[in-house]
Amino acid sequence: MTKASSSGQKATGRYVTRSSVSDAPRTTARATTTGEFTVALPSKSVQALNPRKSGVRAVMQVLSERIAESRESGRATGFWVDVDPNGQPRVRAEQAGAATPAEPPADNDDLEAALAAARERGRLRAAEILSGQEMLSAEAFAELLGVSRVTINAKRQKHEVLGLDGAKRGFRFPAWQVDENGKPFAALPQLFERLGDSPWTVYRFLIQRHPELEGASGLDALRRGRTEEVLDAAESVAAGAFG
Repeated sequence: MTKASSSGQKATGRYVTRSSVSDAPRTTARATTTGEFTVALPSKSVQALNPRKSGVRAVMQVLSERIAESRESGRATGFWVDVDPNGQPRVRAEQAGAATPAEPPADNDDLEAALAAARERGRLRAAEILSGQEMLSAEAFAELLGVSRVTINAKRQKHEVLGLDGAKRGFRFPAWQVDENGKPFAALPQLFERLGDSPWTVYRFLIQRHPELEGASGLDALRRGRTEEVLDAAESVAAGAFG
């Protein structure tokens, strides 16, 4: 990486990676005559990057060029980084000054029709899920737990049980949220804390497989007692969604 000095000559630059004591990513830029740029990263990141310094240097070089280009042109620009099977990053850059092709304006009527169709597909899919045999009414779920319907509704509002709003059918409660002791999974309130108030979001997290859980679903991991790993995975999913 090079950095132009005030005299017009180029000063040799360095890109340095260092392990952060707190294991939290942070960056520190130093305006020195050597042009050193230090980045403190988690130790795992440093271990992954150090053997590939040339590739990382190339990425940083293109990044600096794109930052300068965007500032001068006043428009967004970017580039792609491919990682080969050996873990070596390779840059695929946009051509400088290349204009981003504009999408043709959508007709308002066509857009509304597309949105309406998407909503209808979502409604039909939700109805299909809620009609499954594992989906219990409030009365049936209360009977399964040996409590009253009033108690079930109170638990639903406190996120102690998972209840999906079926509109015409009322709330439906997945029978599989009950553990081997006949109790709802104790982690449910914490999942809501991490994923938000939407029961459908928690439902999707539980039935989908996650790389953070070695390909297991949230539900399977809970059944195997991997509660902390499940909560960490939920936090990771939430960070990815809103990061």
